Amino acid sequence: MEPGSIFLGRKGICVSQVKVVTLPKIGDVPIVCKTKRDISVETPLDARDDESLGWGYWDRIWPSEVALAEYLIHQFFPTKLQGAKVLEIGCGTGLAGVVAAQLGAFTMFSDMVSITLEAVKESCHLNHVSNFDTCILDWSEAIERKQLYDLILGSEIFYDEGILANISHVLEQVLAPGGKGLFCDPNRLGWDTIERGFKEKFIVAIDEIPLNWPPRKGAGVGKMGSLYQLTRRSQ
Repeated sequence: MEPGSIFLGRKGICVSQVKVVTLPKIGDVPIVCKTKRDISVETPLDARDDESLGWGYWDRIWPSEVALAEYLIHQFFPTKLQGAKVLEIGCGTGLAGVVAAQLGAFTMFSDMVSITLEAVKESCHLNHVSNFDTCILDWSEAIERKQLYDLILGSEIFYDEGILANISHVLEQVLAPGGKGLFCDPNRLGWDTIERGFKEKFIVAIDEIPLNWPPRKGAGVGKMGSLYQLTRRSQ
């Protein structure tokens, strides 16, 4: 399939678009983005289902997700993730998880919206990735399958201070001893808020990271985002 092409999903429910992200050392990574044809901005909120309520968030490649993928390449290329178990939460298009799989990890993609996981499966197929699985994950609920992960990823998921406790609870349940959480966003809530939300259970390290997506024309200083590294405190 050619980059930027459009194709219909099953039963004509969804329109999909393939976008290509070019990453250092890996090259072109085609990613499937799905949208619902029957939903528009004029559709009242009470007429939307769970998938439609998130429309506009899970159907795009966010700059922070590209930055997180680039960070994984810089830190783990070519084989430092070989055999690692990785969980991407709130995966959206799943770019970071796809890159982790390309670097040798087994990636579990998770999201609350099932249509995103359909798109992720197609993205993995386009990238010849087979070392993955998908699951529906609600951060507010207990996790039934207590698989432990060496690395937990997320981009653009620190959008509300009220959900930080839920995300912390997920990490407590499934982060392996010695594992790490890696998250990226444009510093929506402020560093103090993030530290306050996780400091009881985790050591939080925060760095700035360049946001290079979408590609910019010409020179100049680009936008910066925040990279959060979470490690479990000793019991």
